[in-house]
Amino acid sequence: VIIMAAGKGKRMKSNLPKVLHNLAGKPILNYVLDTVDQLEVKRKILIIGYKSDKIRELIGDKIEYVEQKEQLGTAHAVLQTEKLLSGFKGDVLILSGDVPFLTVKTLKKLLKYHQANNFCCTLVSTVLKNPKGYGRIVRDKKGEIKGIIEEADLSTDKKKITEINSGIYCFNKEKLFQALEKITPDNKQGEYYLTDTVKILLGDASQKVYQKTLQDLMLQGVTIVDPNSTFIERGVKIGQDTIIYPFTIIEKGTKIGSNCFIGPYSHLIDADIGKGIRVWASIIESSTVKEGANIGPYAHLRPETVVGKGAKIGNFVELKKTVIGEGSKASHLTYLGDATVGKKVNIGAGTITCNYDGEKKHKTVIEDGVFIGSNNSLVAPVKLGKDSYTGAGSTITEDVPAGNLAIARSRQTNISGWRKKKKEDKS
Repeated sequence: VIIMAAGKGKRMKSNLPKVLHNLAGKPILNYVLDTVDQLEVKRKILIIGYKSDKIRELIGDKIEYVEQKEQLGTAHAVLQTEKLLSGFKGDVLILSGDVPFLTVKTLKKLLKYHQANNFCCTLVSTVLKNPKGYGRIVRDKKGEIKGIIEEADLSTDKKKITEINSGIYCFNKEKLFQALEKITPDNKQGEYYLTDTVKILLGDASQKVYQKTLQDLMLQGVTIVDPNSTFIERGVKIGQDTIIYPFTIIEKGTKIGSNCFIGPYSHLIDADIGKGIRVWASIIESSTVKEGANIGPYAHLRPETVVGKGAKIGNFVELKKTVIGEGSKASHLTYLGDATVGKKVNIGAGTITCNYDGEKKHKTVIEDGVFIGSNNSLVAPVKLGKDSYTGAGSTITEDVPAGNLAIARSRQTNISGWRKKKKEDKS
């Protein structure tokens, strides 16, 4: 057990070390030591600094001491115990010397949970109505801890967090000191924060999980060109003979078939990718891509999109809640939202569906064999019948019957001698 008691306690407005102030006739530090005495621990180390002689005088020789000569933060304080613990292997319980109401029950529960799960770090947090003065626990959308931010470094929105760090930790000793070596005083206080170990260990743990995931996939017949620049979450399924190129991120819920080429620079989230598909420098979210389709580069498939067999979604094409039929193509610079596209349709470059009227979204239906000219605006709700054509530059506001050609643009007018007349007017 390491107990931190080196601080001055500036907010106490006293020359006496904070841990030596009396509470109901007993120094605060003694409450902590009495609690620790009820645990079965191999060693007890007290980190002292400010007016250390007074603490030694009170406690005596029943504990080991380490002195923090400069008050450079909690991480720096714990680092002072490294030599003393050089031969020790196991877990280290770290406490603050100013928590008099800490119970043995809490510590035993912490130790049991930590050791049962073989964690690198386990900490105790709590929720306070008024968390002012405490470091906050920051969690992601899934409820997982991302890190701890000290009060002085909190942004305005983070100050609203009510879950606080209690300053009670259990670490794997080896992992603790590896993390301490990486900490920098890059904060408003210019101190080495012990709380930064959480972020460091989370990063190390994530890296190991990624590495294990990649190794498992490679053993299953997946080729990963550069494991150092590829991030695949646990639970992703990838078929044999698929190649994953560098700078690709594949998140949980994604399934990829065999003989695919994914990346480089692709991001797949909860995507269902069939066999023999090429995804190049594109983003696919909660969408399905069927066998033999070609996606990218720089395409964005937003949720609820389905791309049919052999279809092509090319450069700078965005699809949202859209179904693309078998063999259809949207090769360049296109937005299709809330649309149903049939088989063997050609979407010309620069085509967009105007699906939002400011209040509601409307559907566009494009039937089999339709040819849409370049730079078309399809104002929904609208339907283009089977084998119909639209002229380049058209704004389609009405349904186009099957087999018809729709041209919705003004006729070109050439004004004879216009340039010469303009020059004469200037002179």
